Amino acid sequence: MSLRLFHVTEFAQSMLSPADQREARHPAQLLLLASLWLALAGNLPLWRELARLSMDFGSLLWIGLCFGLLTIAALGVLLSLLNWSWLLKISVIALLWLAVLNSLLLWAGHSYLSASLKPGTLQTVWAQLRALPLWQPLLAFGLLALVPSVWVWQLSLRRVALASRLPQNLLLLLIFVCLLGLVWFLGKSALLPLLQDQPRWLELLSPFNTLLSLRNY
Repeated sequence: MSLRLFHVTEFAQSMLSPADQREARHPAQLLLLASLWLALAGNLPLWRELARLSMDFGSLLWIGLCFGLLTIAALGVLLSLLNWSWLLKISVIALLWLAVLNSLLLWAGHSYLSASLKPGTLQTVWAQLRALPLWQPLLAFGLLALVPSVWVWQLSLRRVALASRLPQNLLLLLIFVCLLGLVWFLGKSALLPLLQDQPRWLELLSPFNTLLSLRNY
């Protein structure tokens, strides 16, 4: 028993050693990388529709940049609220799969996964996925969800004490909220006509399309 306790204690000490802490990534790094990946790779239908707009390249580039930064900032706000040791990885992985599922459905011309759908939602979603060529869901879930999820799960994150983590989260939240406000202030003259003319743009924004559908429940 004492030998077993010794090994367990030795293992715990090695996990908490200063060397391991230095090599591990700070949770804020995962938060930022996840926001970038979800915004860019998790919203391919949105970028496809933006590329189809009939406008000059400069205007198109500006609108795409504003959409991208707004999405990254909004995801940063969300993940700042979920940035806790036992919750961050699970939240990132769940958002990865949700974003890819919505992107796959929207790419094929179907609706995103919404809380307002009828009880047979899962059967409907499954039927829609089965109607796609097999390589599309395999490629999408494999490259955009499975590979990043495995990387996130095995990622070694630095342990941050609650006394430090709370102010860090508040600072991250403030930074992303300020970024959100700044980008909207600079880009609203280009974005507002587009959003007013075609409100469906917000329905293409994963994973917020599904999350916002929960507000009535």
